[in-house]
Amino acid sequence: MGSLKGPILFTGSIGDIRCYYDKARKQYTISLKGGQTKTQVMNNPKLARQRETMNEMTVSAKWASMLQKSLHFIDHLHWGYYFPKINAMGKAIISHDYDGIHGYRSLESSKNARLLTTINFNKLHPFDEVFTQPYEISFSEDKRTVTLKILGLIPARHFKWREDYASFHIILVIAQLPDWHWNKERKKHEPVIENSKLLSKSSCSEWCSGDDKFHDVILEASFDQPALQKPGSTVVVALGIEFSSTHVAPNTTGAYGIGTMKIVECFVQ
Repeated sequence: MGSLKGPILFTGSIGDIRCYYDKARKQYTISLKGGQTKTQVMNNPKLARQRETMNEMTVSAKWASMLQKSLHFIDHLHWGYYFPKINAMGKAIISHDYDGIHGYRSLESSKNARLLTTINFNKLHPFDEVFTQPYEISFSEDKRTVTLKILGLIPARHFKWREDYASFHIILVIAQLPDWHWNKERKKHEPVIENSKLLSKSSCSEWCSGDDKFHDVILEASFDQPALQKPGSTVVVALGIEFSSTHVAPNTTGAYGIGTMKIVECFVQ
């Protein structure tokens, strides 16, 4: 594998040579094609183990993508590549299915929900380093509404932001994240809840001044229907804190893209 330099830069293939832009290395990378063909991978009996591994890699990527999409209300507050970490976590959760058969094991995040709160979505501004004020999160008995309470918030003391800011607001996001199980008839992993990426809701506080005054922030976000009605599902609760360098009117909408985010709580049956 080498890097491509010069006046002619391209992506794609020429004969046995392929070239692509590596976003992590920020350069064009060139290499030779190789490995087994798709037909060989899918039909060669000697590659059965590889096909099993591919099954689990596929479901891990789909689960990670579903989690990422469910947080789209605050996704602009991330920094760096966090998707590979979610994907790796999915693979780790699969390995916790000790009774399953390799290649067909379940991805049961509902049994490993606390792992989700360890994801660092912002390497430059980790949420727990930015926000130091205690908060309370509760789930209603009817399994529809999540309530966030932050009482006595003093921005000048409880936010550790490296840059000057004049205004801030807080975003609450709730989403239903399903487990994935192998469907023998359809020969693929499927979520226990269909279209769960559409079951994501959010609520925003007003924009507040970044001063040394007390602020009480109380937010609620509700699903249209009660959650956790099927075994193998998790209600994910995430928070986003967004900052603006200029004063923003309280009811202003729109994303400024400066802040941080985190999954702070998970509820299961």
